[in-house]
Amino acid sequence: MRRFLVAIAWGVTAVAMAQGPLGADLDRAADRYPLAATVAPDEVDTLAAQAGEHYRAGRIDEAVAALDRGAAVAFRSGATGRSFELSLTAAEALRAAGRAADSAERFQQAALRNPSDPRAAAAHHTALTTLATSLDGAPAETLDAYEKLLDQHEATWPEAPTAAAARWERVELLARRGQWDALLEAARRVGPSDPHADRAGELVAVAHNGLLARENSAERFEAARSDLQPRILADPTSWPKRWSAGQRMAALVLAQGAMDQGPDGVEYARRLLRQALSGAPPPEAAWRRRAAATLVVATLAAGQTDEVGAWMKLAHDGGPAEIERLLTATHRRVLAREGALAAEASRLADTVAQLAAGAGAGPSVRALADAGRYDEATQAAARRAAERPNDRSAQVEYAKTLAQSPDAADRERALAGWRAIEARCEPGSPDWFEARLQRLRLLVAVGRRDDAQKLLALTRVLAPSLGGKARRGGFEELSQTLGDPPERQKVASP
Repeated sequence: MRRFLVAIAWGVTAVAMAQGPLGADLDRAADRYPLAATVAPDEVDTLAAQAGEHYRAGRIDEAVAALDRGAAVAFRSGATGRSFELSLTAAEALRAAGRAADSAERFQQAALRNPSDPRAAAAHHTALTTLATSLDGAPAETLDAYEKLLDQHEATWPEAPTAAAARWERVELLARRGQWDALLEAARRVGPSDPHADRAGELVAVAHNGLLARENSAERFEAARSDLQPRILADPTSWPKRWSAGQRMAALVLAQGAMDQGPDGVEYARRLLRQALSGAPPPEAAWRRRAAATLVVATLAAGQTDEVGAWMKLAHDGGPAEIERLLTATHRRVLAREGALAAEASRLADTVAQLAAGAGAGPSVRALADAGRYDEATQAAARRAAERPNDRSAQVEYAKTLAQSPDAADRERALAGWRAIEARCEPGSPDWFEARLQRLRLLVAVGRRDDAQKLLALTRVLAPSLGGKARRGGFEELSQTLGDPPERQKVASP
């Protein structure tokens, strides 16, 4: 959910630049920046022509090297403007080849070598927009480099037209970094006449979404509602006649936050999402899937199972059998209250999105298992486990997938898998306790209750804390299932 909203927010105003092929004479830089008045030696034109030949033949590095030589010759002759243009053309060539980091560095260096040139600020800002295309999922070091570039731009060209754009890009960076408090403050300061007003409204929703993920308390939710609900209901007595992307984003944030606020919150989420899903214009597909999946979980939690099929079809256009399996699995987890309702809504939304994509790497193992496609899920998990024999997460995924299968033989294999995982864990560690708990549950599931009682009794003797607070409830529940006397159902505190 959280990652989705940030992705939607960035998709609204993507900063990626077009990377089409260069012209035959590699003159794109001259098209975007005024031509220099100083005439350069003929050798410069010869080198530029050679660069064009290299580029058309796909020899990007050779093309850039020829442009660099031409820029050096032009600079030595005093034709600094022409030198600047050739440097920019080299940067454009790298960007067209998809080498964003190299291109950005070239634009930056060219601008800093010619800071007084009227084209320098635009060139430096192109470094920013080029680097921004590689920020999705980038490590902190890349974001730090981008922020330093923003600092540099504002410090060097504070009065340039691009300075205002750089200041706004700093606000966008707060969203990328997940600095929700600072983002909320910055987005709220944007006035209605500002060209970024619509975007700022979306970022207010993104910020509240991040804050709710950090702490979904009643106080935090009410703070989000007091801020976002007026943005949805401009007229407090009626719903929007036409929903904007920002209003729908705010509605989804509020619905997700309300899910874990008790029965009243669940009903609030249902009412809000029903209106947002049915309002005009039709919602964008990715938002629709997530909102409908959230509504499915809220409707199940409210006990209104007669409505849930229609919302599930809106979330996922798969076949009836797959939808039925998804609903059954989701209903089972909602009734068991395994985790928060909002988390279950996100799980379902991620699953249907993966199942609907049907391309690239394909659905995850978890998504396939949720849809009841156990053979596919087991095969995928088995491949991953075989490829990564020392990766505990791969072995755990395989064991969990086998445990979900309706086939008794698969569950016996899951039991063996958890036994092997436990053997590789340090006794008494959190991972060891988790593996032991999973073994006990599977012994009960396959009908080996006597073995489960013996293993639970042995575990009480060897590790009486049974994992402490994090897992005590699970062991107590198993003790009750196995019919232990009341005095044995309570597990010792750590």
